[in-house]
Amino acid sequence: MSSEVLIPQATLGNSEEGHGLTGTDSDIAISVCNVGKMYYLYDRPQDRLKQAFLWGRKHLYREFWALRDVSFEVKKGETVGIIGRNGAGKSTLLQIIAGTLKPTTGQVEVKGQVAALLELGSGFNPEFTGRENVFLNGAILGLSREKIERQFDEIVDFADIGEFIDQPVKLYSSGMMMRLAFAINACINPDILIVDETLSVGDMYFQAKCMARIARLKRQGVSILFVSHALQTVKSLCDRALFLDKGQAIAFGNVERVADLYSSVSLYEKETEAKSLSSSQAHIASSELAASKDYISMMQPPFLERITERTGKGDAQYYECCVFQDGEEVNTVVNGRDCQVMAWLEHKTDMNVIAEVGILVRNLDGLELFAINSYFSGKPYLPKKKGDKTQIVFGFPVTLAPDIYTITLGIKVPQQGEYWDKVFNAAVFRVVTKGGEYVPGLFKHEGTIEYLDNVKLNRRSTNLPISGPITGAKSL
Repeated sequence: MSSEVLIPQATLGNSEEGHGLTGTDSDIAISVCNVGKMYYLYDRPQDRLKQAFLWGRKHLYREFWALRDVSFEVKKGETVGIIGRNGAGKSTLLQIIAGTLKPTTGQVEVKGQVAALLELGSGFNPEFTGRENVFLNGAILGLSREKIERQFDEIVDFADIGEFIDQPVKLYSSGMMMRLAFAINACINPDILIVDETLSVGDMYFQAKCMARIARLKRQGVSILFVSHALQTVKSLCDRALFLDKGQAIAFGNVERVADLYSSVSLYEKETEAKSLSSSQAHIASSELAASKDYISMMQPPFLERITERTGKGDAQYYECCVFQDGEEVNTVVNGRDCQVMAWLEHKTDMNVIAEVGILVRNLDGLELFAINSYFSGKPYLPKKKGDKTQIVFGFPVTLAPDIYTITLGIKVPQQGEYWDKVFNAAVFRVVTKGGEYVPGLFKHEGTIEYLDNVKLNRRSTNLPISGPITGAKSL
């Protein structure tokens, strides 16, 4: 199977060998053939007990297939990304490959030692210290105590959790737990590394450290299965990709083409959902309700469910945030056109001084890309009374590259003062280009290009363009 060819799942399993897998046994690290996973769903808990006494005469359950007929292979030293929306079956597939879950149908063959970062905290005993859990995890992975002791200092240095290594894991934050889990799995030099979105828990500095270690393992010939919603990360790290949707493999092959297919399918589905609103409903959503101080988003999850963190004094609080383009609320904006982020803020007490409000735009890797701020924009946020509700509109031209981004809201009282409210993940939106063109970098930045022929280099001036190569310069 060529890594340069996009292979629809419909063609997998139709080869003469019967599985659609063409690599030789010696160069295949993971072979997945027609794998399916089915669960019984019951409407009521008591039906599960009743079913045990019916001996198959009646079914009180309905079948749910989390995976169905999935086939692909991972070569030794290859990195394969698995992408898809939440609920597509990615985690179920990784658990089956890791051996923590049995498939209902099909077969999986894995060659070599597997280190898997699946659910956060899996494999840890919360009552044990970090040190004890290092040895426990090592034993689960089949390592001898002597080998764990040889790698112990490297694991602790990489995790960088200080004296907490000798404290019970139940006292750890989710970020500390992820640090230790990744350090254990990455420092034992496995043959196969499986990473299931756990890196999103850590801070961006440790994420960068983890990505560097993954790249190092890749250079060392480790086979890697990598799940992430950050498509740019998948594209830069992986050789091939598998696109899962509703438990079925849609495509497997060249990472750029599979990732672009996933983006196109996701965009089409979102546009179809948006168009299902009647024109009158859409008009109400975008025009009348947007001007209301009690607006509720029709495109985002409920506000308190979507935010991931909130800090501040609490004397004023944001209660809604939405993204608009061309007068309509959207969750996908088009590069090259203006958009607006609308936020609604309620004051719990009197605010007798000028304040500062703003937004911060981040990508899914946590990188802060740009901010719009009333203080630096010269648009002071004036004093308010208790009970006042204010709608704030932040506008900007969309120059971001295609990806997914988050909005952080903030209000400081007074200007440059203390946070009264800071809300992370207040809204999430996707950026696409109108023609689907590729945008290098993080922004589609406007610039100028000039072509000046037959211009001689004036060595006394640095303002003239250079025509022809300079002696000693490396040709590109």
